[in-house]
Amino acid sequence: MNILLIDDDRLVRQGLRFLINEAWSESKEIYEADGVKNGIQAIQQYLPDIVFLDVEMQDGTGFELLNSLKEMNFQLIFVTAHDHYAIHAFEFSAIDFLLKPVDEEHLQRALQRVKKNINKQHIENQLMILNESLKNIQNQDKKIALRDQENIYFIKVQEIVQCQAQGAYTLFYLESGKQILVSKTLKEYDELLTPFLFFRVHHAHLINLNKIKQFHKLDNYLIMQDGMEIPVSIRKKEDLLKVIDKL
Repeated sequence: MNILLIDDDRLVRQGLRFLINEAWSESKEIYEADGVKNGIQAIQQYLPDIVFLDVEMQDGTGFELLNSLKEMNFQLIFVTAHDHYAIHAFEFSAIDFLLKPVDEEHLQRALQRVKKNINKQHIENQLMILNESLKNIQNQDKKIALRDQENIYFIKVQEIVQCQAQGAYTLFYLESGKQILVSKTLKEYDELLTPFLFFRVHHAHLINLNKIKQFHKLDNYLIMQDGMEIPVSIRKKEDLLKVIDKL
């Protein structure tokens, strides 16, 4: 297993090397590069299985490095100090990222995920969604990457009918009838999807406002376009009515 660390901060590279060695006892070789130019050369030379890539370096960005490659036969983990808006972009794409300073627990989880996907090449589609998110494209074209235990699905946000809490997981219901169970909480998706006309009508239900068919106000439940009945909590009812009036 070859791992490549691309970051222009020597101390960050040293810290990552230490944490990776602590978290991963399996046989591996860890290589380093300190910028975009050296990073491209290192990818060509070492053929890494996993790349830890800084977003902003002195001689360019991680995105510029990736755009210069003809193919990406590796798993990718971004290392970033970006603001909250950019973090949402990473979450939409389901590309693993670590915030500086890197936390050992977060690194362990990221490594576990990429090891499971080491032979699956989704990175081009994920980068496309990441770039779209960073460019803030129109809502109707917005895509999100949903990762279950076996696959990563690339879904238009407006194809989602509703999201339902399943403990520490979230179950997505799509207009095609497909269901996808994702290992993130509903709270995380509430924060991510609310700007795209989603509304938390109940502690266990986040719905796409564009997919409402009927609202039974007396009995406090919605009927969605797919026929599902969704309860509306009493404390959310008035807020929901205000939002619907603005549609």
